[in-house]
Amino acid sequence: MTALLRRRRRTTSLLWLSIAAAITVGGAITLALLTSQNAKIEPVAVGTITLGVSPTSTLVSLAGMVPADSVSSTLTVQNTGTGTFRYAMTGSATDPDSKHLAQGLTLVVERRTGCSGAVLETLYNGSVASAAFGNPNPGADSGDRQLGAGTSEVLCFRVTLPTGSDTAYSSASTAWTLTMWAEQTANNP
Repeated sequence: MTALLRRRRRTTSLLWLSIAAAITVGGAITLALLTSQNAKIEPVAVGTITLGVSPTSTLVSLAGMVPADSVSSTLTVQNTGTGTFRYAMTGSATDPDSKHLAQGLTLVVERRTGCSGAVLETLYNGSVASAAFGNPNPGADSGDRQLGAGTSEVLCFRVTLPTGSDTAYSSASTAWTLTMWAEQTANNP
């Protein structure tokens, strides 16, 4: 009977080991985590300020000017962005000779109904060499222009070579650059 009892114990022990192994394997399977994600991506749209000018290259040609001549041209300033901005203009001039033509040329910048129409506002009147209106530094400043989203305004630029400069500017030249600066108005006092 002892042999039969040992055989039963061995069979029972093997049965318990099999059950323990099955529980362990089953436990490992039941401990696995199943996850599922459904990520919803919400689009984020940030506003823009986009300053456009037309024309983008030569605004006025001074070729062939003689004393008392004036040359006029329009510049359209556009806000093609989604937010209101304010803008300013600065100018710089380089005279490649010692005649200082940029300081002798007079510039008038006006907001008009076309260059031949009624003057609505004068933005600048002075030498081409120091042409500017508004302030390019951040914040609202005197002379800054404001444009709402999707709007534009036309500026008239008139350059005049003064009388009495018959020989002073003969064969003179200048390189003149205008820069437009824009900044948001919202949350930017």
